[in-house]
Amino acid sequence: MTATGNNYAEALFMLAREENLVDEFYEGLKTAKGIFDENPEYLQFLSTPSIPKSERTAALSQAFSGKINEHVLSFLQLLCEHGKAESFNECVAEYERLREWAAGAVEAVAKTAVELTNEQKAQLIAALEKRTGKSVTLKTVIDKSLLGGIAVEIDGEILDGSVKLNLKRAREVISE
Repeated sequence: MTATGNNYAEALFMLAREENLVDEFYEGLKTAKGIFDENPEYLQFLSTPSIPKSERTAALSQAFSGKINEHVLSFLQLLCEHGKAESFNECVAEYERLREWAAGAVEAVAKTAVELTNEQKAQLIAALEKRTGKSVTLKTVIDKSLLGGIAVEIDGEILDGSVKLNLKRAREVISE
C-alpha cells in the first residue's frame, strides 16, 4: 500500500469519525468500488490527465450524486483532481483496515508452506487475539517458498517464524 493511499484514507476516516458516519462512508466507498470493479475503464478515465479535471469530476457527480454521501463524493473528486484516482482501491482497503481497527477487529494474513487445519487456524486466532486484545479475522495464504513454519502480518507488524527466515539468519551468522 502506498503512503498516498494511506494518507487520503486516513483523512477520510478522521472526517467520518468526526461526523459519526464511519459506516455510511464505508457503504459509499463500497458502492463506488463496485461500479469501478464492474467498469475498470471508469478509473482509467478518471486517471487520464488529457481529459480536463472539470470533465472528470463532473462525471463523478453525475454518476454518484444522491447515491453516496456527499463527503465520499467530494473525496472521489479530490482524488481525481490531484491525479490520484488510481489509488482509490488502496484507499478503500486502508479505510476498511481503519474501520476494523476502530471497531476492535484486525485482519491477520498467515503465510504457510502447507494448508493449516481448522484446529491450527483456531489456535492461531486465539494466540493473535490474546496478543493484540482485538478480534482477529484470519486469511491464509500458501507460500511454498517458506519451506515450513509460519509468517503472520497483523496490524502492520510481521511475525516471522518461517524456516526460510531461520535459514537466512543462520547463513548471516555463518558468513560473519
